[in-house]
Amino acid sequence: MDAIDITKEFSIQLKENDDWNMDKLHFHDDLEFMLVLSDDGEFFLQKSICEIKQNTLFIINSSTLHRTVYTSESQHFKRYVLHISPTLLSQASTTLTNFVSMISAPFYCIPLTSEQSQKIITLSEQLINLPKDTFGADIRYKILILEFLLEVMAVSSSTTTVIERTNDDYYRIKPVIEYIEQHYTEQITLEDLSKYFSINKYHLCHIFKNVTSFSIFEYIIQKRILKARELLRSPITVQAAGELSGFQTNSYFIRTFRKYTGVSPRKYAQQYIQSENTALIGMTK
Repeated sequence: MDAIDITKEFSIQLKENDDWNMDKLHFHDDLEFMLVLSDDGEFFLQKSICEIKQNTLFIINSSTLHRTVYTSESQHFKRYVLHISPTLLSQASTTLTNFVSMISAPFYCIPLTSEQSQKIITLSEQLINLPKDTFGADIRYKILILEFLLEVMAVSSSTTTVIERTNDDYYRIKPVIEYIEQHYTEQITLEDLSKYFSINKYHLCHIFKNVTSFSIFEYIIQKRILKARELLRSPITVQAAGELSGFQTNSYFIRTFRKYTGVSPRKYAQQYIQSENTALIGMTK
């Protein structure tokens, strides 16, 4: 962990807000660790819907689609959020203690005891309050990050419980989500889904939005964007990446990719290659 500027590879905050509905599905390049300190709400993660409960630890892997939605009048949402780059996680790992391989699933939803939660709160506060730019600060950051990861890995390996919210509409929609995940690179229409699942297309749109808080179209587009990002990290043209991700025209792909990521596909590919080269140079120093 001595080859990179650690302060650029992680961020941590205690967040508190009342209006915390996410506008849309999103994803991160970093890994997200979220310790929830309040109740009420739902978390859509990949294709599951988990309840937001106090003392629940969410670990969200890079490129996992997610969105939070509050479900009651009590809208106050308090949580610690730590983002760690894949580079930092990799450099923090050893042969015996490989954090990368231990966090392989798209997400983890882990109910904690009050004691387990307090340990993570204490480490989070130490990371937040550690004076920057002082002698030894970088080493203390490294120690605290390692302690945080070790504590999280300890509780995640001791339980696999997922607090998943279910109802009749959810059971009807989950196969639709799974179908989209298998066929999103193909041309999918509402008529196709309506016929395949024997559900009126208007009713399908309604219950899908009611259960997930986003539209079928939005989900398909986000899945295609994630696939395109993956393809652009390999030696492939922008047009081929768009076609293989399910976009019908190159112009539509470029426009949509920029809308959801903030950069063009070509720029994203260039930035990825540059970051990989930087990380490789750092690891060989």
